[in-house]
Amino acid sequence: MKIGFIGIGTMGEHMCRNIMKSGHKVFIYDKSFEAMQTLMSEGAAGKGSPTEVALEAEIVIIMVVNDNQVKEIILGKKGILRSLKANSIVIIMSTISPSVTIELAKRVNEESRQSVLVEAPVVKSKDAAIAGNLGIYFGGPIEVYDRVKPILKCMGKQIIRMGDVGRGMTMKLVHNMLGSAIMMGVSESIVLGIKASLNFDDIITAISYGGAQTAYLDTKSASIRKRDFSPKFALKHLQKDSILASQLADSLSTCLPVANATKQIINAAVAMNLGEEDFSATIKVIEHLAGIKND
Repeated sequence: MKIGFIGIGTMGEHMCRNIMKSGHKVFIYDKSFEAMQTLMSEGAAGKGSPTEVALEAEIVIIMVVNDNQVKEIILGKKGILRSLKANSIVIIMSTISPSVTIELAKRVNEESRQSVLVEAPVVKSKDAAIAGNLGIYFGGPIEVYDRVKPILKCMGKQIIRMGDVGRGMTMKLVHNMLGSAIMMGVSESIVLGIKASLNFDDIITAISYGGAQTAYLDTKSASIRKRDFSPKFALKHLQKDSILASQLADSLSTCLPVANATKQIINAAVAMNLGEEDFSATIKVIEHLAGIKND
């Protein structure tokens, strides 16, 4: 198939590469030409705008950062809505507001030539993107799901259709809200243990013996011990997701005290100039509050 991929970033580069490995012809665009060069050297066709991508592709995948970037790619002066081929499919794999996704799906439905917009936000981070082992939450019509599932399988092995457009994004916010709370609990547990003079490795091992063992602790303990906070999922992106989850909760008149407290810690970490580091760097805020100096 002819696939368009817009957004060649930390995740997008590897997701796109896995599509290429499956033999599909891929047309790419990123606002940074440098970001496209590696994939172009591997056979991707670089384009100068989203419009040019849509002129070639049957399926256009968007993997950028936020609501405004997705809107610009779809509705902007050089957006894909101006050039979508008949019966094209647009897949938003970015994490954005469910309400914005629904709005964009309506615009594509009304203004394009029988094309459709669906969503497929991803969970896990860079290592899973490299391995083609992302989790994917699909939102959209079942017949479109059946058509695009072979492409999604290039990027992820665990794919679930959540229902109509908007439900996939909602599930992604629910997931990241829980992940953030787990992250904070792990960070506070490590800090309390260290303050009480327990050995770091003993803390990690002892937790693994009980019901508090988590995938986050399993995957992040080694890098935290080494103070390696190179971004697998940048903290600034988690901040965006926490804001979106808070907005969703407000729209549903739902009070989420743990999520609100977690968001405050995330905001504090970004204020400490940690936004470009891995999201696990939030432990630095807890350490600072506890009077622990590590960096």
